[in-house]
Amino acid sequence: MLKSMQDSAFMRFFIPSHKKPIDEHLLSDDTTSRLIADTERFLSKLVDKADGRNQKRNLRRKQKEWTIKLRINYKQIKLFIQDSRYSSSPVHKRITISCYRKYVKEENGVAAFKEATIHFLKDGRSHVRSLKDSPQFRGVFYQIYRLDQAYVHGGKQVKTSLELLSNQEKQLSASYTDDIRLLVEESKRYVETIRHFSIDGMIENRLLRITQHVQKLQSDFHFLDFEQRHTVRRMLREDIPKLLNMYLSLSLKHQLEQKENVFVSLSKMELTLITYTKYLEEVRLEHMNHLIRLQSKRYGNQPD
Repeated sequence: MLKSMQDSAFMRFFIPSHKKPIDEHLLSDDTTSRLIADTERFLSKLVDKADGRNQKRNLRRKQKEWTIKLRINYKQIKLFIQDSRYSSSPVHKRITISCYRKYVKEENGVAAFKEATIHFLKDGRSHVRSLKDSPQFRGVFYQIYRLDQAYVHGGKQVKTSLELLSNQEKQLSASYTDDIRLLVEESKRYVETIRHFSIDGMIENRLLRITQHVQKLQSDFHFLDFEQRHTVRRMLREDIPKLLNMYLSLSLKHQLEQKENVFVSLSKMELTLITYTKYLEEVRLEHMNHLIRLQSKRYGNQPD
């Protein structure tokens, strides 16, 4: 076991800097979260406005704390994001994302990425890291996939394909993060993708409720035992995406036949989360009683 860990560390030493994954905590500040959300909105609006004309475009969005630039040509889509000197982010950064057009090069049924890197200053030194596997940027990648297709088919005609949904499933299952907050964000994006399909309203509502229940667990997630935490993570990473992807790959006839089974399965997941929520409330109450007893011992018998 020790030798395996040493070999892994040895191999990581020789990985080029631009291929090493970014430490997620460097992207977790409020300013960077707002920057990423603004980028997603910017790209999503472009998708909605696209009329299907595959033309070259140079677009720019400037905010006080950052600038977003987009270049679209017949071979690639390039996105540049940079903090301004007014940025309140603790780590100032410059981000470059380059994606081939799907008809030029594709992977897993969607456009292939050429580059996804972030340059930043830390401890007085310049660093470069990869964003390819960053959970925070999955929403940006998803909007670029959509934009690629919108410039061929038009925004209103673009529908989320099963290939893209399958790609998101693979990204979720391969996610190495144990941070429940990041997994919840990824799952919310997955549910948003699902809503582009003509899915039954009861199933969609159950998915939204599951996401809401997991959000309630976030703050005290560490109080759950190991098996409970593993169950929640597996539910978000694997169980839900596999179930929904398989369901949506069926013919309409078989979807109708399996609709009740899918709903029941999701309902069982929700009941499990409700059980965990009740368990956390009991844990909080136990901690509260412990604190009361502790304070009573410390301050209960004061000298006259």
